[in-house]
Amino acid sequence: MAKERKTGVLMPLFSLRREGDAGIGDLTALEEWIDWAAAHGVGFLQLLPVNALGEDDAPSPYSAISSVALEPLYLSLERIPGMPAELPPYPDELPPLQQPGGRDLVDYARVRTYKRYWFREAWKNFEHGDEFAQLRAEFESWVQGQGTWLDDFTTFLVASFGFGTIAWWLWPEQNTDVIRRIVHECPESHGQKRHQQWLQWLCAREWARVRGLADEKGVLLMGDVPIGVSVASADVFFERYLFDMDWSGGAPAEGNFAEDPFTAKWGQNWGIPLYRWDVMEHDGFAWWSRRIRKLAEVFSMYRIDHVLGFYRIYAFPWMPDRNPEFLPLSADEAAARCGGRRPGFRPRGDDTAQNRRANLEQGDFLLRQLLKAAPGVRVVGEDLGCVPEYVRPDLSYLRIAGFKIPHWEITPQQQIVRGDAYNPCSFATYATHDFPPLCNDWDDWNDAVQEAYGALSDPSVPQAERYAAQQKGRDCARVLCWLADFAGMSHRDCMVSWHQGIKDALIRALLQCNSAYAALMWTELFDIPVRLNTPGTEGGTNWRPRMPFTAAEAAGMEQSSWLRELSVQAGRA
Repeated sequence: MAKERKTGVLMPLFSLRREGDAGIGDLTALEEWIDWAAAHGVGFLQLLPVNALGEDDAPSPYSAISSVALEPLYLSLERIPGMPAELPPYPDELPPLQQPGGRDLVDYARVRTYKRYWFREAWKNFEHGDEFAQLRAEFESWVQGQGTWLDDFTTFLVASFGFGTIAWWLWPEQNTDVIRRIVHECPESHGQKRHQQWLQWLCAREWARVRGLADEKGVLLMGDVPIGVSVASADVFFERYLFDMDWSGGAPAEGNFAEDPFTAKWGQNWGIPLYRWDVMEHDGFAWWSRRIRKLAEVFSMYRIDHVLGFYRIYAFPWMPDRNPEFLPLSADEAAARCGGRRPGFRPRGDDTAQNRRANLEQGDFLLRQLLKAAPGVRVVGEDLGCVPEYVRPDLSYLRIAGFKIPHWEITPQQQIVRGDAYNPCSFATYATHDFPPLCNDWDDWNDAVQEAYGALSDPSVPQAERYAAQQKGRDCARVLCWLADFAGMSHRDCMVSWHQGIKDALIRALLQCNSAYAALMWTELFDIPVRLNTPGTEGGTNWRPRMPFTAAEAAGMEQSSWLRELSVQAGRA
């Protein structure tokens, strides 16, 4: 890894755009962006998780309903066998695709309705057409080779359609054997199950083709492994013994996401059950091995979301739907409602040397199991938040590239760490999918500095407000100065609104750092001031922003040639 240096761009699959994409990014659009990457010095494309999603209006890719199954909405309709040669824009009984509020957002409900209609039409043709006999044989062979996960997932999905919800604990029947029998014996349900198996075959087939293209072009596809799976998932329903549903995994309050009052006070409650690691060990971590092996079929590189959770994870004794109930409570009041249980790290905190040693041993052991499942695949670990001192040395020893957010890499002397001092086994970026683009933050910080100056010079401002503005302005000025030092700018030059000169200096410094991998979000590269997700919030625009242009259009934009030039200069292209 020390000799490998690549530029990457974070572009979630749902964000991509092409002509005829039916309202959401798809694998054909990804092919076009692979070509763009190969032509512009981009060595990897970072995607978010692409596993099967729930039915929400803004489904989080980090709350998938399967650890293995892939999301069919990303399939390109025109590449599906049995699909009519020409598709009308929409069936007559359905409204046309629209962008709500005039914004470029994925409308998941409309996309599902449209694509599922044509999925069914194509399946009818595929199932009975003589010209598809050989492909049907391939499909049958693939189904036979998948083991239990495919049967479990498709059974779960069909049952959720029948009961009207993926929240299996609300089903009138929750016995897994009974559910299997119902779906198998009901002719209509059995047909639905076959249809869903076919869609998963198509996903595997199309992803393999796109992966091959990326490999041929020398572009790495970077996947993502969420730390958990949704409690409303096939995995949890059929393999409940592997999960501890008395606790809900998350992250402690850390001051970075103040937009949501609960997150600011209590932390992030993700609603994911914890793992029973001792039970998983009995069969050699077969569940995790299966998950990683299937991921490696699609991606040549992957990011472990919240890798800290393998060492210890912050957990809540209540699910997210009860967050409003606990928001106004004190810690003691919350504990009283939870039988004495409090939010905290599990299985243990880092409060003693013995506990820290035990957490290190656990994380090291568990991560080795993941690495064994797919040897040779490049691995990145999202080690952000409250990071114990033992984590990063261990990740480096395991050759898992940890994150470097430049303005978070601060010495005890309150100096920013320069890029040439970064560990080569690292992944440098200014922002993840949970953050606004750097241009947004930069202007917010600069505005806070200017407001502080204004408050100090205005005698009418109350003293308390003046003090708060001064404190915030000082903190923001410090961050701006740190970034100026990182990019080799003067402090005076950074106390202004965002402009191309600042962008050029900051991105140049990022690409010239010593990290093996350096990545930008597509919003940062193309100057789109849009946030992909705001932690602690649901719905709205989360997980929905789309690019306003195609890959072909992007190829003619100055940002593309600019990125190639910087990548070449930095020795990354």
